[in-house]
Amino acid sequence: MRHRLLRWAALGLAIVAIVAVGLPVFSVLQPDYYRRYPSLGPRMDHWTTSTHSRIACGECHVEPGFGGFVSFSARAIPAFYSQLASGPDTTNLLQPPSRAACQKCHTTYRAVAPSGDLLIPHKAHVEVLKMECTACHKDLVHSLNKDGFNRPMMQTCLTCHDGDKATAECIKCHTRKQTPATHKKADWLRVHGVAAASQDCAQCHDWTPGYCAECHEKRPASHVGNWKKGHAVPATERGDGCLVCHGGEEFCKTCH
Repeated sequence: MRHRLLRWAALGLAIVAIVAVGLPVFSVLQPDYYRRYPSLGPRMDHWTTSTHSRIACGECHVEPGFGGFVSFSARAIPAFYSQLASGPDTTNLLQPPSRAACQKCHTTYRAVAPSGDLLIPHKAHVEVLKMECTACHKDLVHSLNKDGFNRPMMQTCLTCHDGDKATAECIKCHTRKQTPATHKKADWLRVHGVAAASQDCAQCHDWTPGYCAECHEKRPASHVGNWKKGHAVPATERGDGCLVCHGGEEFCKTCH
């Protein structure tokens, strides 16, 4: 009789332990668990309308393998009981998806964007450079970029493709957006201000905030020393070129 009671007691303790451990892990992998967080509610709304809405949280946010599950559980269990007692806090238990998690479903064979215009050798980025997928695809599931899309923005690409870390030549990535012939002319820097008035420069250049300001807010190298006294001769040679920065003849009349 005593042994039977001990067995029942052991069984009861085992069930309690399983529930005490399993309930937190199961709960924190449910989307509704994160809807309680004011800062995460909108992100969960984006998830429900994304292409990943049928993918369980753990498939992406828990590192593949037994070790990844144990590591996640070690964070989830104490956090669950802490928040059960004190309410939701700002702790986000779900880490950004790792490269290994993404590759459970996605391959690196894609080399061209769905539009067909953009060359993206995923194998070179993922397998050679060992880049994390989220380095580019951070606005994929739980948020949109500033234009309201899930695809990476040009500005993200330029964090590496700056001409130093990686090439910035248009043709290396874009199959249709090559450097226009006008941009290769010797006088392009001088006349581009006039051309900008009749062309949609933003088709290519809107991805860089303050693109024009990078040059136009800097004092030209020639405008040093006794420039004010000697500027008349260069101004005559450049003609309307000065007006690109100085806003018309009224600027000259402030002194002359």
